[in-house]
Amino acid sequence: MKKRWKIIAILLLACLCLFLFTNPNTSDYEVFSTDKYGEAPTDLPLEIERVNFFLFSTYTPVIASEHGITHLGIVGQFFQISDGQFDYPWWLELFN
Repeated sequence: MKKRWKIIAILLLACLCLFLFTNPNTSDYEVFSTDKYGEAPTDLPLEIERVNFFLFSTYTPVIASEHGITHLGIVGQFFQISDGQFDYPWWLELFN
């Protein structure tokens, strides 16, 4: 029984390290965004809002004070989590 808990603890620690070391940063998101959507308009102010949860992050482009599509960055990949109607996910409001 004790051996099983040690194996579970080691696997959880390995998963935790995997998530920590593969959490994408803002420059990774900029490369992803440029590849997927093309260049951002240069005549409007652009800001990338990042909420870092240490194991994963969320990225939302803010163009002229309007929020764009929010992406979840986890294990080096980006997944769309908002519908792209320039809305702000309600659950991210909890962290502001």
